[in-house]
Amino acid sequence: MKEGAILKAYDPQKDKVYELDIEEYVEGAVAWAMPAHFPLEALKSQAVCCRTIAIKRMRIFGGSGCIRFPDYDICTDFRHCQGFLEEDSKKVLWGDDWPKNSEKIKKAVSDTSGLILTYNNNPIEALYHDTCGGFTEDSENVLGNKISYLRRVECGFCKDSPNYSTTKIITLKNLEKKLGINLGYKAARDEIKGIFEEVKTTGTGRIKKMKIGDREFTGDDIKELLSFPSNKFNWKIVTVDFEVMGKGHGLGMCQYGARGMALKGYSFQDILNYYFTGVEIKKILIPPRNKPLISKKIVIDPGRGSKEDLCGPMGISEGFINFEIAKNLMDVLKKEGAQVILTRNSNENKNLIERVNLINNYEPDLLISIHQYFLKPEKEKYIEIYYFPGDKESKRLSECIRKILINTLEVEAVISEADLFILRESKCPSVVIFVSNLNNPQEEKRLTDEEYRKNIVKSILSGIIQYYCGLLP
Repeated sequence: MKEGAILKAYDPQKDKVYELDIEEYVEGAVAWAMPAHFPLEALKSQAVCCRTIAIKRMRIFGGSGCIRFPDYDICTDFRHCQGFLEEDSKKVLWGDDWPKNSEKIKKAVSDTSGLILTYNNNPIEALYHDTCGGFTEDSENVLGNKISYLRRVECGFCKDSPNYSTTKIITLKNLEKKLGINLGYKAARDEIKGIFEEVKTTGTGRIKKMKIGDREFTGDDIKELLSFPSNKFNWKIVTVDFEVMGKGHGLGMCQYGARGMALKGYSFQDILNYYFTGVEIKKILIPPRNKPLISKKIVIDPGRGSKEDLCGPMGISEGFINFEIAKNLMDVLKKEGAQVILTRNSNENKNLIERVNLINNYEPDLLISIHQYFLKPEKEKYIEIYYFPGDKESKRLSECIRKILINTLEVEAVISEADLFILRESKCPSVVIFVSNLNNPQEEKRLTDEEYRKNIVKSILSGIIQYYCGLLP
C-alpha cells in the first residue's frame, strides 16, 4: 500500500489510468524525457524538472490538474503535460540495458527526492527541450507573456548534439503542398540576388554574359564549364535547403546542454540554476495519502460578528452560530495537519476590509467564509455556496463541498457565481457558504444542536479533502 500522496495520470493513447506515488511517476517521466545514457547529473536535473511539473499540476498541492483531462492531475501527452514510460515500455525501449538503465534513473530520482524548482516559493513551469542551438529563448517570444525565470541564456554546451544543426531539403512542390501556398515558380531568367545577377542576352535569347556569385562569365564560358550543349538556357530553383538550429521550443533547460555541463563536472544544481533564472531548489513536504491537508494554510472567516448581529426567532445570533461552526471547523482541520487561523477570535465586530487584509497577509491556500442567510421563514434545508465568477478552482471547491453537504445533511445545496468583495479580493481559492436560513424556526433549532453543527463541519472538511485529492464531484 502506497503511503505517500498519489498522482493520477491519464494516458489518452492507451485510455489507461495510472495511480502512482510521486517518485514512481518521476522515474517514468525521466525515462521518457531524457536518454538513460546521459550523465547522472543531467538525469538528476531532468528528475527535478519532471517532479516540478507534476507538483505544479497536482491538486493536493493546489494545482489545477490537467486542463484537457480534468479528472486527472496530469496526462502523458508531451504536447500538453509531460511524457511517461511504464515499465513494459522501458523494457521494449532499452532491451538488454533495461536493468542497468532502470537503476541509473532510480538513483537520479532518489538522489533528488522531493526537490523542486520554485520562484517566489511557488513551483515553476520547469520546461525543457532537446537542443537550444546556442541560445535558449525568452518566454514572451514563445508563450506570448514574460515569465521571470524563463530568460534567454547563451548555451555553449550542446554543440555535440546531433540536433545542434541539421539540414532539411524540401522541393518547392512539397513546400507549396505543406504550407498550402502557390509559388507559381517556373523556369525563367529571373535574377536571384547573390547567385544569378546582371544577366545580358542576345536578341534571340542566348546568354551574352552574367554574374554568378562574385564572378562575371560569358555565355560561352558557362557552356564550356558546365558542359551545356548551348549557351541558350534558363534556370529554376527546385529545392530549398533549410539549416535548422536546435530542436524543440527553446524554453528552460536544454537537455543536451545539461549533458554537456554534466560532462564538464557541473552538478545538477549548477545546471538548473544556469537555465532557470532566479529560481530556488527546495524540498517539498509530500503529505501522506491519508493526510492530504498537512501543511496547508487555511483561513476560516466567521463573518463580521458583533452583539448587534441579526438573530433568528429564538434569539440565536448569526455571529454566534458562524463563530461556533468556524471554531469546530478549525479544530478538525488542525487534526488533519492543516495550519488554520480565524479572521476573528470572538463575537467581535471586525469589518470586511480588516478581514480581507488578514486573509491576504497570511497567504493561505484556501478560504472558507461561513454565513447564515435570512430568507422567507418557510425556506428550509437550503444551502448556498458562492465563488467568484470565472475562478475555476473555487468553483471546483464549491462543487466538492456541495456534493458532501447534499449526501450528509439531505439538503438542497446550490452553487452560484457572485462578485462579492471577500471573493474578489482574497488571493486564493475561496468560497462563501450560507449554511442555513436563520429565519426558519426549525433551522434555528437544528443549529443549536452541537451534533448537527458537527455534521456541517464534517461535510465541509470532507469536501476540502476531496478537493485536494483531485477528485471531482
